[in-house]
Amino acid sequence: MHLAGAVTAAVLYWLFLWLASLMIPKGKEYDRPSRFYDALLNSGYRFLYEAAVARVHVTGREKLPADGRFVFVSNHLSNFDNMIQSACLRSARLAFISKPENFRIPIGGQMIRRGCYLPIDRNDARSSALTLKSASELLKTGAVDAIGVYPEGHRGQSYDLQPMHAACMNVASWANVPIVVATIAGTEKIHRNFPLRRTDVYFDILGTVDARGRRTDEVTREAASMMQEKLNEYKG
Repeated sequence: MHLAGAVTAAVLYWLFLWLASLMIPKGKEYDRPSRFYDALLNSGYRFLYEAAVARVHVTGREKLPADGRFVFVSNHLSNFDNMIQSACLRSARLAFISKPENFRIPIGGQMIRRGCYLPIDRNDARSSALTLKSASELLKTGAVDAIGVYPEGHRGQSYDLQPMHAACMNVASWANVPIVVATIAGTEKIHRNFPLRRTDVYFDILGTVDARGRRTDEVTREAASMMQEKLNEYKG
């Protein structure tokens, strides 16, 4: 009886999210996120990773900038990374730079567009540069509190970082905000453990890097060094 009730509640919940997503005009660009849809998106994220039996451990919240505006960078291991990190930082208006395919996902695609997520085409240098400029404008105008980006550009296969794209660090210098450096570990195991085993996920906020007046390659090396040092703790 309890299982039937839970299934019914889940179906009704996702029906509500689907109906809410239909209210978002397709193809429209937004310069400010909706708090209503931001809350719905993060609740959907949390539903998904908890349904996947993931238990999240977060450290370093106290290292977030006091004024709230920043560029967020992390390693990338799984589709669950963005869900978990966004939900855990839901008190900030966080918009991610994301691959174009994610904007075509049913329900979620429309909601991330309404949340001012930005699509980036890494195969087109001019288009990528325009996306990064748009991201910095969102920060400068205060439309969002934070812009999230995965500098590796795609999911890694291990706790050894892939080469990082330095250009994304320009968003912080253009917007005159710090870079918050973080790591995530364990999300790559969720699909293997589900549904029989719980997966412990570790989301660590490591600290900030100041990009102002510095070369992007120097800033990238510092952020990568912080990430790799932490990821080495999770090897094996």
